[in-house]
Amino acid sequence: MSTNPLHLSPTPIALSLPKEKTYATIILIFSILVWAGLAISIVGAFYAALFAVIGWLSHGLLAAHLRAESVRVSERQLPQLHATFVRVCEKLGMTDIPSLYVVQAGGALNAFATKFAGRNFVVVNSDLLEAFGPESAEIEFILGHELGHLKSNHIFKRVLLAPGILLPLIGPAYLRACEASCDRHGAFVTSDLQGATRALLALGGGKAHGRLLDAESFAEQHNDERGFFISWHELSSPYPTLSQRAAKILAFTNPRFDTQPERHPLAYPLAMLTPGGRATSGGANTLIFVVIIGLLAAMAIPAFQKVRTASQEKVCINNERMIAAAVQQYTLENGKAPTGIADFSGPGKALETFPACVAGGQYQIDPQSDGTVKITCSVHGAHTY
Repeated sequence: MSTNPLHLSPTPIALSLPKEKTYATIILIFSILVWAGLAISIVGAFYAALFAVIGWLSHGLLAAHLRAESVRVSERQLPQLHATFVRVCEKLGMTDIPSLYVVQAGGALNAFATKFAGRNFVVVNSDLLEAFGPESAEIEFILGHELGHLKSNHIFKRVLLAPGILLPLIGPAYLRACEASCDRHGAFVTSDLQGATRALLALGGGKAHGRLLDAESFAEQHNDERGFFISWHELSSPYPTLSQRAAKILAFTNPRFDTQPERHPLAYPLAMLTPGGRATSGGANTLIFVVIIGLLAAMAIPAFQKVRTASQEKVCINNERMIAAAVQQYTLENGKAPTGIADFSGPGKALETFPACVAGGQYQIDPQSDGTVKITCSVHGAHTY
């Protein structure tokens, strides 16, 4: 078995890309502003608390499904996979070993990490084990990648930074940086660096033929296959493309793959119109997108209604002033107060057209003995002029 040529310290600082922290800082500033806005809004705070409870309950059901329906790996259950998992955790300096589960997912080649109630979970689909074996370098890479998410605390950060992650361009860029950092965690722990590329090839080519594909040819697609739509896809995707991920792994031993081809300049404006995060990926990510939009709407709609009501009231007061001025002019010219609207409103009279309240209110006019006029709007109340 070949030796891994990486010489990186197994800490998040060394294995995480510097740009991940840069993106996170920018997103954090925006997210704090959004959360603060929701906190000071009674409606926003209510919906934030409501969706937090719903999210916690749904995540609890996911954890319950894993614990009750999936196979928990231990020294007795799948001992070879357990030994591999413990070894990978030790390489990353993780003394608190997360819970590892194997789940049957209808042939999907996938794995993920999550956290609930202070407990960390790593889940591997059974087809990955069938494709590579429990002690393979490919499984080491996959486990290392998922442990990278836990080691870097990505689960908590995605909740904290949720509003900012929805930002176009910067949101997907942050998520891609997280995934790339976790690929570095996986590449570090694998005993054979080529196993990392074989794992990625299987994700693209399937478990039967993926391991037989040529890694360099696949990585070259990252430079060869370019254009407007690929650039747009790269800028809006929460994951680096598979060909790019393969190229970054090969770049550890072959510098010619350590390049970033230019993106089409016209892709950036369209990417600015594409929501960040994983809003178009379905499932829980879509729910998060809907929740955030709902929270922002809950905060914005009452504010808009308040401004609209104030504006309507100002228009109504201006109407009342015009009516009062017309009544006073009629009284001055005729020596008596008008008996009805027709006395002072109409063609050639003090008020050409009688105004209407924009909120649908009805006006009641009551001339006073001191020369003032009391006008009552059924919507905005009474005022004396």
